[in-house]
Amino acid sequence: MRPIMKQNAILLILTAMALHGQSKVRPLHTRDLARLSQPQVVAQLLQSDVIFIPVGAVETNGIEPSGRDYVYANAFAVAMAEATGGLYMPGLMWSYPGTTIPAAGTINMTPRSGAAFLEELALSLLRQGFRRQVYVSYSHGPAPLTAGTLVREFFDKTRVPILYINMDTYLPRLNVQPTDRDRVLYGAHQITGRLDDLALKGEYADLPDPQLPPNTGLATLGKLGFSGSLALGSWINDAMAHTTGTKEMPLDTAERAAWGQRGAAQIRSIVQRMSLPQAMLALREHDRYTQEVIVPRLKVHLP
Repeated sequence: MRPIMKQNAILLILTAMALHGQSKVRPLHTRDLARLSQPQVVAQLLQSDVIFIPVGAVETNGIEPSGRDYVYANAFAVAMAEATGGLYMPGLMWSYPGTTIPAAGTINMTPRSGAAFLEELALSLLRQGFRRQVYVSYSHGPAPLTAGTLVREFFDKTRVPILYINMDTYLPRLNVQPTDRDRVLYGAHQITGRLDDLALKGEYADLPDPQLPPNTGLATLGKLGFSGSLALGSWINDAMAHTTGTKEMPLDTAERAAWGQRGAAQIRSIVQRMSLPQAMLALREHDRYTQEVIVPRLKVHLP
């Protein structure tokens, strides 16, 4: 029996066993795997083996929340699950932060330890029946060191293709205008139930810039195009130096809520433009071709 067909047959048998005596299963009240019951997860796997896993970091972002980059990825994972009929789940919140290590609000994890954690997670999900796994990052430059390493090494070890979507490099393909994502920060926190993590205008005093000598070497390397989390080792020289800059802040909770609603709609609009249902079908076909053509033909040369 072909590998994918065999796995599906086993899954159906296990499903029948797990649901034996269950005349009724509660409909999905969420797409968060961690909040679903065993019968709900098993019933979902009969419909879809797709799951989205966010990868982010906890690091200083000035007066913005330290978990901002994970929240971004989490919100996109939620919207992607909604768009495809799949699930999402908590992923890696404390991945490698890169330049922000010397800051009190930064949690440090090496790229290797992050990839090792995700590999254990990916293997477990595969055993559970989630064959089409999609890892997502946004606004976190070093994420490919962890998530990119995961998908490549996981494929070589298991021969199962899983996907990593780096929204920072994918968004330019969609030609999303700045006005179409100007409230994504607030939308991400709205979708994930963390909107009150974002400060209102006046809640922070104006902080003076520290009088520090400039890193002229790093500045020159940047101008020459030789910089970035994946190209050069560097650290920030002040804990407040790493932020996109909060040019606007909501005046009150009502305005913050309005920005959250607008940003949530922007995130879902972006995801709708990504053709993810088609991509998930293509991922399945790529998997099938790998198992039925490449593996039998080139087995002797494979890891």
